[in-house]
Amino acid sequence: MKCKIYKVVLSAAILIVLFTGCNQLPEGANDSGFITTDFEIVKKIVVSLPVNGDIYEPWKSVQLNCSSSFSTISKIDIYLYKKTALRKTLAHNLVNQGSYTWLIPNVIVNSVHYKIKVVNSNNPEEFNYSGRFQILTTQNNDFSFQGKINPNAYEDLKELTLLTH
Repeated sequence: MKCKIYKVVLSAAILIVLFTGCNQLPEGANDSGFITTDFEIVKKIVVSLPVNGDIYEPWKSVQLNCSSSFSTISKIDIYLYKKTALRKTLAHNLVNQGSYTWLIPNVIVNSVHYKIKVVNSNNPEEFNYSGRFQILTTQNNDFSFQGKINPNAYEDLKELTLLTH
């Protein structure tokens, strides 16, 4: 009899877990046993610009757009990251108007791994990142290549002709 009750309770527990789609709240909760469903996890700050793949040059302006959902965020901090490393504070305690224009400095390291982090100044746990974007310096000399390039064949590389404009 005890074995039947055990099987019924165990089966019910397995069915509840399978059909509720529960998971642990990311980055912990006050109660370690707290369980939530995916639709309850909401980003409070949405950074819509820049997006993945955008390409910018030094001395050009970058439009940063962010919005807050489910709450009003009055002041924000804006940071520039390269990969996971903080490179520069762009703004601190800036009145949140939903957009910000940043002039890229003339001297900046070329990279395809930049991103912007926007943080609620009053609650540093409310933040989000932009998509990864590129900052690449272009020179006055434009280069174009003529010929086939096949990195597996040395003979094809001999046909490469570098033309400057």
